[in-house]
Amino acid sequence: MSAHESEWTLRRLSAGELAAAEAARIRAHAAGCAACGATLRGIEKDQTALEAQVPFERFEAGVERALQRQKRNETLRVPPRRWVATTVAMAASVLLVLLARPLLSHQDEGRGLNGIKGGAVAELRIGGGAGPQREARKDAPEPLAPGERVRLGYQADGHRYVAAVSVDASGEVTPLHPESGESAPVEPGADMHWLPGSWELTGSGGERVVLVLSDAPLAVESLVDAARRAFQAASGDVERMAPLDVPGEQTHWVLRKP
Repeated sequence: MSAHESEWTLRRLSAGELAAAEAARIRAHAAGCAACGATLRGIEKDQTALEAQVPFERFEAGVERALQRQKRNETLRVPPRRWVATTVAMAASVLLVLLARPLLSHQDEGRGLNGIKGGAVAELRIGGGAGPQREARKDAPEPLAPGERVRLGYQADGHRYVAAVSVDASGEVTPLHPESGESAPVEPGADMHWLPGSWELTGSGGERVVLVLSDAPLAVESLVDAARRAFQAASGDVERMAPLDVPGEQTHWVLRKP
């Protein structure tokens, strides 16, 4: 009896993640299997529509501010890394979509992937590199290729505020959005909303990106402090960091820079 391929395998095939021999075998199976063929066509159709709707955008002011900060910091010390917000509008054909992940708050680790609200989700997209599209497993670090950039989106499901930070392998914490003050109000509506801008995570080694949805505004400095504490508690290993000790629901991604 011939078994059907899993949706995850078909998604990896569509993203170009499989070895040539394995990809050829699965495409041959999908060509002769009505169920798997329909699933694969649906995945490719959804991906094409998604890319057409949400291209990477230009954010020239953000780039200028980031470059100015980088120059000022480099006069003080040689950092192990820096993040740079980018303004390049990327073609949809090179976007990488990481799997939408239901949010987990630090209070809900034992509840699996559903979290408290049940409908809040977040996505981290990567684009701009030379490689093919792919989808990253939500439970494993995602390797970045040179020049790739990240972008963050969310569906708030009743939460009212959003913020994002990143932590690199040296323990440097960068507020991604907003850069100071308090977490920003979420966009109205149930659709996926995208934070303004995209980021290039420079340097090398691991980097953890955290998006927090909350019911009340959080001070950006409190998120930065919480990220530093989590980094220290993990003995300086970004891949082992626990959820941040702040209210709200969180999504974490670990990225490995070249």
